[in-house]
Amino acid sequence: MKTTNFRLTIICSLFLLYSCDKALDSYYYSEPTIYSQSNKVLFSEIIFFMKPYVMDNGQKKYIATEMLKNISLKINNKIEKGADSYLLDITHIGSKEIYGNYFVTNQSIHYPVVMNVTMIPDQLITAGQYADLLNDYLNLQPGVYVCQIVSFDIATISGKWETVYTPWLSFPMEVKENIISANLGEFEIEIR
Repeated sequence: MKTTNFRLTIICSLFLLYSCDKALDSYYYSEPTIYSQSNKVLFSEIIFFMKPYVMDNGQKKYIATEMLKNISLKINNKIEKGADSYLLDITHIGSKEIYGNYFVTNQSIHYPVVMNVTMIPDQLITAGQYADLLNDYLNLQPGVYVCQIVSFDIATISGKWETVYTPWLSFPMEVKENIISANLGEFEIEIR
């Protein structure tokens, strides 16, 4: 009997949730705007390209792998985010060769990364968590921030993943008002 009442309560709650006035739809936190009355667009993603390479007798040879994983990025030394690059089809690269632990090529390979920087937790339970949500949104207001690519994982020829640390890779990022994303450009990273 308790199970039936519980299910009925959930069904009624879902019905009420979906039958609410459409004006409330813009208040869902998964939407790109959180302030529906002003139609303010919040900054939510960083786009950049990574080009890891090794040096072979003074010549750059670019790493040829399907993707880069666990790319760790810090913003203002506070916010830390992670992402993987897009999956690339490298089967048709004709000039692949083995150099050390990696497949490499003379062709420049760009690994595109789109990193979501919204600070939306999966579940909000307490008033403090709602306050944290608003504070996190305020962290990426228009302005200039310092970004640092801390590390990323790269596949070796044996199929194992190894972590490459990049403590020197810091750069500015400008967040403009009512812009959803920022393109940070491309970064060549020497693997030693």
